Amino acid sequence: MSELEAITKAMNQYERVFNDIDKNGDGKISAAELHQCVKAIGLEVPLVEVEMVVVEGLDRDGDGLLGLEDLIRLVEDVEDDDKMKDLKEAFKMYEMEGCGIITPLSLKKMLARLGESS
Repeated sequence: MSELEAITKAMNQYERVFNDIDKNGDGKISAAELHQCVKAIGLEVPLVEVEMVVVEGLDRDGDGLLGLEDLIRLVEDVEDDDKMKDLKEAFKMYEMEGCGIITPLSLKKMLARLGESS
């Protein structure tokens, strides 16, 4: 799959999710619509908190609603947070001496655990 095809596929997925959340079809996601979506996936977040996130953190044009670009940014920020968590966990596996850095000795120990020898 080419990079263009991958981007097109991702955009189509974002649009499909956006349209599913946008219950009234006005091309924007309100805090209430986002709140319904959050509840549907089993999370209990008060509407007031969802409104604060939308207005203070995600809404770029100041209308109190999320556009497609806002939703994409939200999803990608969550993915980046997950990637960062994974990276930190991997770092902790190699950082065995509690000093906050990967030393040659801790690297050697981890590689030995993984079956590598040096």
